[in-house]
Amino acid sequence: MATYTVFMSSNMASTRYAERIFDCVATEDIENGTFGYLNGLADGETNIYNFKKGTKSGETVVVADQPVWTENTSLTSNQRRDKFIIEAGTKFRVRVIKKNDEFGITIEGVTVATQDKFDVGAYATIDATTGKLVASETAPSASAVMGVIVEHKDKMGGTLVTTAHNYGYSRVMYNCRVITLA
Repeated sequence: MATYTVFMSSNMASTRYAERIFDCVATEDIENGTFGYLNGLADGETNIYNFKKGTKSGETVVVADQPVWTENTSLTSNQRRDKFIIEAGTKFRVRVIKKNDEFGITIEGVTVATQDKFDVGAYATIDATTGKLVASETAPSASAVMGVIVEHKDKMGGTLVTTAHNYGYSRVMYNCRVITLA
């Protein structure tokens, strides 16, 4: 069963100081916690922007941060992390990344090739094509955005195991502080 990234924005300027949050749409499925940029207004829209994964020189860096539910609040199955992904064409929100922002993210938000390096003290940059974080033990020489993992929090969520089924999930949240913003 695939699980997707959990992203927590509780210590970001857009959460604490009413900085800008944009509405976007994408032509492909987007995982929560994916970093990207705004690529102009969507066709026929006055305030909905096109979201592109990754980074582009000179563009504002944003991150997809959409609540895990739809307008139909009677359904709870879509609130499970193994079911959640922002489907292509669905409007969602993104937060602008600012220097000194701190956000929580699970290991699923990191490229598979660098997940083993993602721990306290590691540096995190954004992969230019996938929008996932790339972890490294040393500070990269040049990057549009660079963060450092300052702590990992206790596991979030919980599990219940019975003879018939395993219920729920738990994941470790890593706290990343943005230290460089080009």
